Amino acid sequence: MITLVVSDIFGQTKSLESFANELDGSTAICSPYPFRQGHLDRDESSAYRQFMETTGHDKYVEKVAEAISSKQPDLIIGFSAGAVASWRALSAIPIKSTTKLLAFYPGQIRNHLQLHPKCDVEIYFPYEESHFDVKPVIAHLSNVNGVKCYRTRYNHGFMNALSENFSAHAYQHFTRICQQNITQAIKLKLANRRIKSGLELTM
Repeated sequence: MITLVVSDIFGQTKSLESFANELDGSTAICSPYPFRQGHLDRDESSAYRQFMETTGHDKYVEKVAEAISSKQPDLIIGFSAGAVASWRALSAIPIKSTTKLLAFYPGQIRNHLQLHPKCDVEIYFPYEESHFDVKPVIAHLSNVNGVKCYRTRYNHGFMNALSENFSAHAYQHFTRICQQNITQAIKLKLANRRIKSGLELTM
């Protein structure tokens, strides 16, 4: 069981590593940067400036696509820019039929509504976004086959301890949801192995 955690613009921070370590199975982190981020005092504007100057959205999609192709994850958990990069990458590359994406507050997804990832997707939107109305975006995506949308009571960044909108309650709740998805994926893999073994025995 492999889970790929795709970071937001803050990159691979200690808090993101702690989140990944809470999850069962094997986890890998994909970040926009080639190095860990130790600057815990950065605000979101400086983090965004670093992201755009060093990587940008299109290059991040390429990096996420490479990570998915090499890791072949069963579950992908993406945050903000990482969630959108995962959405775009999964729409463009071949993947395992059992792959699933959990996307948290992917604001830029509003610019990529024509894309359809080749897997099941659950999207957790914030209650509102400052740059656009989430309601029509949710309405559109809810009609896409395999996509489920949820409008939470929290603000953008609620899973990131470095964000001013971080919510400890939301973090605990949605980390449990991530773990439940991992548990379900493990059960599915075991069931598929038993089915495959049974078929091999009867051949």
